[in-house]
Amino acid sequence: MRLKGVLFDLDDTLADSSGADRRVWDDIVELLEGRFPGLDGAALRDRYDEVVERHYRDFLDGHTDFVTFRRRRLDEALEPWGVADDELFDAYMREKARIPDVITPFPEAVATLRALRALGLRVGVLTNGPEDVQARKLDVSGLGPELDAVTISGEIGVAKPDPEAFRIALERLGTRPEETAMVGDSLENDVLGGLQAGLAEVVWLPGLRTGDLPPGAHLAREIADVPRLLGLAADR
Repeated sequence: MRLKGVLFDLDDTLADSSGADRRVWDDIVELLEGRFPGLDGAALRDRYDEVVERHYRDFLDGHTDFVTFRRRRLDEALEPWGVADDELFDAYMREKARIPDVITPFPEAVATLRALRALGLRVGVLTNGPEDVQARKLDVSGLGPELDAVTISGEIGVAKPDPEAFRIALERLGTRPEETAMVGDSLENDVLGGLQAGLAEVVWLPGLRTGDLPPGAHLAREIADVPRLLGLAADR
């Protein structure tokens, strides 16, 4: 069946969320070093990255709120050096709140969305995260006007890879699973989630992530590859 729609993940798929995070990270480390002499910034970053998935999944599954997610992530990362008091945590949260305001789309992201729409396809975003944060990213990055539909887990109360999140996103996009593709950077949430939800095609944009591509999925090194991999454009 001919594709009629494509769903994209937002963070590190259409928008460079990791790059935005890095732009504020140095200020966070400076803030923490002022409280914890001897803090190793590189080791802190490693610990901060190692613990994120578990705590973020608790948030997505509704076991904690977003502030608690960030508190637990910071507390575990800081464990070798000390505990952040409420004043320090509030300062950390103010720095983190800058991320949506410095986010940018990946090169070719807007051009790819426009190319797909020019072919008559509907394009949408299905993203996990708090509604206000994700909506701000779409606004600042300029991606919002390029989309036909937006679905945010914090708004609908269910997150990828739950099939219900895909069902709601497809309903908003106005396409059926068998005529829709999913594109994202997460093997679990986007690729395996899309396959489980019965989508016609899935594309993995791993960036720096590693893993094994499951049968039936496509591998893209940059977002401009997506139309070709979906059979919608000639090889470059």
